[in-house]
Amino acid sequence: MRTPGPLVLDAVVWLLFVVLFVGAALLVKAAAVLLVVLVVLAVLLGLTLRILRKRRPRG
Repeated sequence: MRTPGPLVLDAVVWLLFVVLFVGAALLVKAAAVLLVVLVVLAVLLGLTLRILRKRRPRG
C-alpha cells in the first residue's frame, strides 16, 4: 500500500483548515444574529411594558 504524497497531505490539511474556519465564521455570524434578535426583543418588551404601565389607571 502506497502512502499519499506530501502534496496530498498538505491539500487535505488546508481543506480541513478552510472547512473549520468557515464553520467557525458561520457560528460567529449566527451568534451575532441571535444576540441582535434578543436585544430587539428586550427593547420591544420594555416599550410594551412602559405603554401598558401608562395606560393602567392609577388608583
